Amino acid sequence: MTTSIPQCLEDKSDCTRCELHEQATSVGIKSHLYSSANEGYVILIIGQNPGFHEDNTNEPFVGRSGDILKKSFIGGIDLEHRATLYLGNGVRCHTTNNQAPKPRHYLECNQHLIEDLQIIQPNIVLTLGAPATASFYKNILGIVKVSLTKSFTMNGNLYTPEDHKIKGVGEFHMFSTYHPAAVLRNNNLINSVHSHMQLVSDCVDGTMASPSKPKIIPTRSPK
Repeated sequence: MTTSIPQCLEDKSDCTRCELHEQATSVGIKSHLYSSANEGYVILIIGQNPGFHEDNTNEPFVGRSGDILKKSFIGGIDLEHRATLYLGNGVRCHTTNNQAPKPRHYLECNQHLIEDLQIIQPNIVLTLGAPATASFYKNILGIVKVSLTKSFTMNGNLYTPEDHKIKGVGEFHMFSTYHPAAVLRNNNLINSVHSHMQLVSDCVDGTMASPSKPKIIPTRSPK
């Protein structure tokens, strides 16, 4: 399915859309290509925002959360050898005290995310954690007030250009799961993560179950 793999995405190091650039060592950390496959799905994985290690290396997911993402989330289903993977964040700058980015920060970074979608043309989008998930549903898909728990019931949904209305972006399947940082705080969450990632694996394999349209039988007047 993959025909052309963009190696480099747009550099965002000159971004001044919000105040976070004033405190970041690496401004506007762009999404990175993690693995590439000649055939198969293109997947964009979106986290919250860069941490301390990411800020120092100018690359997403290189700290402890990155280790779990790569070894357990991705490696658990051998996804790095079966699909082209890009790693990025909903907010592109580190927050000095590791405080959660505000909704307005996601909104300011949303144009960067739209540009990624236009360049990468993912077949699958996977969001990690509540903030990145809620922001994607609201700012990209126009679906407000989607909690992380609710998003799990929507895993695998297909969104067409008519749904997301982003010019130049095709259809993609949407999945969400816990952020690796949450797994670090509560190891039991890895069981749910494995279930969510298995759905991603099934989608890549083309074996994911999809609901069939109900058969409508017209009512008849009683005899």
